[in-house]
Amino acid sequence: MMPAAPLNLVFDLGQVMIRWEPVALVRRFFPDRCGTDAQAQALAQTCFRSKAWLDFDAGLLDTDGVALQLAQGIQEPLSRVRAMVVDIAHALTPIAASVHLLAQLHQWRQSQKVTGLRLFYLSNMPEPYADHLIEAHSYFHAFDGGVFSGRVKLAKPDPAIYAHAELVLGLEPAHTVFLDDHWPNVQAANERGWQGVHVPQPGQLPTLLTPLIKARGLDLAALPRL
Repeated sequence: MMPAAPLNLVFDLGQVMIRWEPVALVRRFFPDRCGTDAQAQALAQTCFRSKAWLDFDAGLLDTDGVALQLAQGIQEPLSRVRAMVVDIAHALTPIAASVHLLAQLHQWRQSQKVTGLRLFYLSNMPEPYADHLIEAHSYFHAFDGGVFSGRVKLAKPDPAIYAHAELVLGLEPAHTVFLDDHWPNVQAANERGWQGVHVPQPGQLPTLLTPLIKARGLDLAALPRL
């Protein structure tokens, strides 16, 4: 079945396509600071919701810069904090169910003579991690393109990054579905006229996306089994 109208699927990466587990990270690198769940969650919040980390996401700080500011903020040795920042690239591992669905969608449209389905990513991702992901994971070939925050010096939920994505990816808001695990990013997409979909837990993408794109005219029952 062909889509009734052009359909742009835009995927966040963290917790949608790849695992992003900040609490596990601080537990591994600062076990002495994470004796309880509450302590681990508070430390992760301090690190990864800080202005320094937001600036790193937006490409305004490099690896050394964010490590220095985080080390000062949590009062830990710079070497210890930098080790965590560097290691994060390797901790961003694929979510199997999401990658499988992406491969199905890509193979389906390759089998069609004409299709209005386009696949993109829009991710808050510092440039060093973006470079690593593109190099390390072959599933990126299934995307038609995308936007990494660190490369464009903008980050979600700033409306400017959605406007930038519309411009460079050729997105029509009415024909664009956006999937993200962070509710403020979903709200920002909705305010642009996109259809924002909240993905609250890793692995939920197929369950949420299947009825949604079927309603848009694409029956997932026709997708190839890989």
